[in-house]
Amino acid sequence: MSFYQALESTTRALTAAERRIGGLLLADPREAPFMRAADVAKKAGVHESTVVRFAQKLGYAGYIEMREALVADSLNVIDRTIAMREEGESFSLAMVIRSQVQVLQSLPEKIGQERIDSAVQVLLACSRVHIMGHGLVLPLVEFMRAKLSLAGLQVATITQTGRGRAERLAAVRPDDTLMVFAFSEDYMRMSAQLRLVAKQGAAIILLTDEDTLLHNDLPHHVIAIPRDRARHGVIVSMTTLCYAIHYDLLQYRADALRTMRERIDQLEAAAEHH
Repeated sequence: MSFYQALESTTRALTAAERRIGGLLLADPREAPFMRAADVAKKAGVHESTVVRFAQKLGYAGYIEMREALVADSLNVIDRTIAMREEGESFSLAMVIRSQVQVLQSLPEKIGQERIDSAVQVLLACSRVHIMGHGLVLPLVEFMRAKLSLAGLQVATITQTGRGRAERLAAVRPDDTLMVFAFSEDYMRMSAQLRLVAKQGAAIILLTDEDTLLHNDLPHHVIAIPRDRARHGVIVSMTTLCYAIHYDLLQYRADALRTMRERIDQLEAAAEHH
């Protein structure tokens, strides 16, 4: 299991000190694989034994095994923008595309299919899906609204802020699912509201960037996209995950959709005969 996946699946069980360690290792993916446990402890302001326990809590035998996972992850860290500047290559469309392709190719190694499957099962089990987001993620909100609606799900969107958002969240029922698109800084501002929604019984699916993994209050269903040092590629990755969720959903809904198409054909044929 990659370090990113291990951290994502364990983050709710981490202490404040362990979250500092995780944040430190995420912040510098190039140097992290070469740091000794003592170095990590010093930078995080914790005892070396805390670093070892952190590794074990993530599922590794010890710090050495976790560092090996960090080495494997570092091979996939994409920093092409910075690297190309250092090599003297000017910015270009071709450079951006190459960088984005590399970011996308690394996603399956950091986000397991079980995360997608789990989110889809939650969507299928609820009465209604509320999709929330604003700012840069608004196109993703609309994309998922259209795709989930076509798949036969009842969907509403929440794109407001302030009191408008509170009013829409108040309408989320215990048997609903709230799908949230939010970057780390946005999630911190809305986490208290989401806690209240979850307390009422609604399921929450969060699509975010990896920085959010170090937040204290996370829903049970989190799909976190690793950022590279250049801090780019997140929107493209989120869009790709939306497609992955949609295609996975269609697999589960294949029979229902086939029946629906047959019914539409029957109704259309009946209308033509009159």
